[in-house]
Amino acid sequence: MNHAAITVHVDALRGDNSHHQAETVFKAFARALRMAVEADPRAAGAIPSTKGTL
Repeated sequence: MNHAAITVHVDALRGDNSHHQAETVFKAFARALRMAVEADPRAAGAIPSTKGTL
């Protein structure tokens, strides 16, 4: 299985050209996703967890 089973809501708050708005949404989401999944060099060797912080 390769489905994320998530829902993503993105608002393009400014812009008149729908092509540029769509382009911005995809680029911003891709950058945010990359930041969310890449390893944190400050936590080398640690298991990533939010247990006890949420």
